[in-house]
Amino acid sequence: MFLKQVKCCKTLIATILFIFLTTSVTAQQTDTDDDDEEVAATTKLKPFPDSIFKFNVKVPVAKRAGLFSALLPGLGQVYNKQYWKLGVVVAATGAVTGFMIFNTKQYNKYQQAYLGRIDTDPATTDTFTNYQTTDIDLLRKTYRKYVEYTVISGTVCYLINILDAFTSAHLKTFDMSKNISFKASPYYDTRKQFGMKITIAKK
Repeated sequence: MFLKQVKCCKTLIATILFIFLTTSVTAQQTDTDDDDEEVAATTKLKPFPDSIFKFNVKVPVAKRAGLFSALLPGLGQVYNKQYWKLGVVVAATGAVTGFMIFNTKQYNKYQQAYLGRIDTDPATTDTFTNYQTTDIDLLRKTYRKYVEYTVISGTVCYLINILDAFTSAHLKTFDMSKNISFKASPYYDTRKQFGMKITIAKK
């Protein structure tokens, strides 16, 4: 009788272990399948990373347009398909470059003449016989200022070129349909001050 009970217990334990192991393996397989499905879904939903240097696109990317203009002035405008702005950028670049070359040459010329005038070597002469030393010094300082102004102007034009490409790319996706309403109304804020509130909304 005792042996039969022991055999029944062993059979019951074996059955329980078999059911437990089968359930665990099935659960693990299910979890693995779910994880694989999630990874596959994520892989499908995740777009392929676009190249940062992709140029011919229908809808421009603002950061990319700014990057192109930073690398080469006018390239961002071409990327935005605003080809007429390329002529403006080229003209501004040419003007700044021309002024820079001219002012630098003039400064170097008067600088050398001034150094020759203040030099104690009698063999050093210059061709500005009608100018006094103070006149040459004044011209030297004037063209040095012109060089500095040209550098500042070139830097401003360069930054405007980048900003224009960046903002123009943003405005490409801006809704300009007739359903946009523009409304101005008086405004009274929490500090008990009156002002004007401008609201832009879609009808």
